[in-house]
Amino acid sequence: MTSIDEHTSRLDTHARTALERLFDPHSIAIVGASANPAKRGFQAIRALQQSGYAHPIYPVNPTAPQILGLGAYSSIDRLPYSVDVALIAVPAAAVPDVLRQCAAAGIAGAVVLANGFGEIGEAGAELAAALAAAITETGIRVIGPNTSGLLNVFSGANLVGLEDVPCGPISVITQSGNMLLSLVNDDRAIKGPGFHAYVGLGNQADVRYDECLTEFARDPRTGVVAIHSEGFVDGRSFLVAAAHAVRDKPVAMLRGGRSEVGRRAARSHTGSIAGSDAVATAVLRQAGVELVDRSDELAVVAGAFATCAPIAPGRKVAILSDGGGHATLAADALAARGIELARLGERTQLQLRQLLGDAAAVADPVDVAGATDTDPMVFAKAADILMRDPEVGLVLIIGLYGGYHLRFDPELREIEDVTGDMLLALIAEHGIPLLIQSCYAGFEIANHDRLRAGGIPVLSSIDHAVRVVAALERRGRLLADAAQRSSLVLPPAAPALEGSGLLDEPTGRRVVAAAGIDVGAWAFARTIMDVVAAVAEYERPCALKVVSPQVIHKSDVGGVRLGVVASDAAQHAQAIIDSVHAHVPDAHIDGVIITPMADAGVELLVGATRDPIFGPVVAFGGGGVMVEASRDVAFRAAPFTELEAREMIDETIVSRMLDGYRHLPAVDRHGLARFLVRIGDFVAAHPEILELDLNPVIASSSGFFLADVRIILSENASGDGNE
Repeated sequence: MTSIDEHTSRLDTHARTALERLFDPHSIAIVGASANPAKRGFQAIRALQQSGYAHPIYPVNPTAPQILGLGAYSSIDRLPYSVDVALIAVPAAAVPDVLRQCAAAGIAGAVVLANGFGEIGEAGAELAAALAAAITETGIRVIGPNTSGLLNVFSGANLVGLEDVPCGPISVITQSGNMLLSLVNDDRAIKGPGFHAYVGLGNQADVRYDECLTEFARDPRTGVVAIHSEGFVDGRSFLVAAAHAVRDKPVAMLRGGRSEVGRRAARSHTGSIAGSDAVATAVLRQAGVELVDRSDELAVVAGAFATCAPIAPGRKVAILSDGGGHATLAADALAARGIELARLGERTQLQLRQLLGDAAAVADPVDVAGATDTDPMVFAKAADILMRDPEVGLVLIIGLYGGYHLRFDPELREIEDVTGDMLLALIAEHGIPLLIQSCYAGFEIANHDRLRAGGIPVLSSIDHAVRVVAALERRGRLLADAAQRSSLVLPPAAPALEGSGLLDEPTGRRVVAAAGIDVGAWAFARTIMDVVAAVAEYERPCALKVVSPQVIHKSDVGGVRLGVVASDAAQHAQAIIDSVHAHVPDAHIDGVIITPMADAGVELLVGATRDPIFGPVVAFGGGGVMVEASRDVAFRAAPFTELEAREMIDETIVSRMLDGYRHLPAVDRHGLARFLVRIGDFVAAHPEILELDLNPVIASSSGFFLADVRIILSENASGDGNE
């Protein structure tokens, strides 16, 4: 007889997408179910039953009539039609055929546990290809292979086997089952808010990070998405998904494979390619992802994101401490992260003085100087005063709060409980987030638990508390200017540029100019007499540069002359030819580029590359011959907005020279931002551009002078259409 649950499952398949059914299954088949307690096919059924999964479970085993009280099916084709998810617990070699059988039975998605695919290199490549073919042929959605499984804590759909995961708002995406275990244990240690769902992507043969993030962002039970990544199959799709998701749900990420050693480990672990760390860090932050550097920070930041409001833009942090040492450490840590303390108003300081007494420090950081030792309620009264100050966007309580009844007098417990309720009321009244660092955070203290349940994190580490403050500050800025940020969606490709490989500089300049980007005055001469004529026409000193397909770095072979005037132009042109032939005997010299000498200015690097993971990325920084040594470079994924361009400029050291440093003229920052946006739009619309290098761009009060233009096109670029 068909159960009510089974009937409901059949009905809701018409309304729900395959991914929705996969992430929140209303029926599960265990393919490879076993009566042996040591086998995953047994453990999966037991985990579902112990987790309270209330929907149908269908064991598939060719010989066992019953497993853990459930009637077993001898083959996949005997299952009820259109089961939501199949957990596939069979050897790797059998997986492709099993997927075809599942698809024929109408199963929406599969979780493939087996390893032995792309993560083991060439030995698994053939099997990985067979798996990919089966997925493409059938359209079934697959998590894995080489996955730890899938977990929906709310529904009890526990295909991981991890017991007693606390239910809450954090949804997790990783490529590592151990990372889920770490997150759960870290969350328990800080008594965090708990978890809603988990997806272990494994090798990402089908379902990817961006799809999981989009599904979790739509899920009303998800308050924050925590991610551990060792690499993306389609990094651009993830950026687009993140830029959209973070407007509603915060996203925190810990990345593996950031170093070369780590990248090798990631490839051996999951077959991922981690890519350039500098680029990945920049573009993920651009998309609004909060990146954490340490494994012990992910649960802390994710938990706070799920329960705390962000800091309103323009507002600052007020430290309220019962000890000067802790207050100083917190202030130092905030300053190191660029977080400003509030400049408290005179009225605020006067009220604090009246409350705390003459011994207290009433400028931020506020030190109560013992005023709370006998009356912890003073914390709530002081916090109320601080929250009324228009400069304050977050109050950070530092010290012993919640443990006064342990440190001083058991009679203070009731007062601390009442104080906790007052603090919760203050958040509701003022809408100002509150964060507590307490030496007693690891103790079993009822008032701490009440605070956590009400959305106030209570942490034992000053560093963790400050890390949370930094995350909330960035989130506030992100939400405030979300409308001024790029969606990171690539535009339709423009007609492909002519040529392939490295373009000669005259062609490169014409291409850039055709895109509406001012390249300034320039001429191309094939003879020495043409060089002389061009220099004479400009009526000012000029720069001469050789054009030769065999010469990349022109100055290294004497291929550049500066300050050339008409009277000595022929001599300099001949010297260039002689020097290039001396250094590169087989060089074919096409001619010479002539440009008027630029006004004095700041040498900048503007470039772009097609990152293999994230697509077109623009680089900006200090330019000239020292660019590789200084590495003063910031990155943004293209296309981007003027706001994002201004942020990119501000990240660099060279930006300090743009406002009139010593003898240098002031540079139009807004004009520079618009120039960078146009470069970004250009490379985003031309997927055939592998590399664009404008180095140096000389920025002066009169504009931006492109001293050199270098473009590399893909070998399959053509002039008759789009890629």
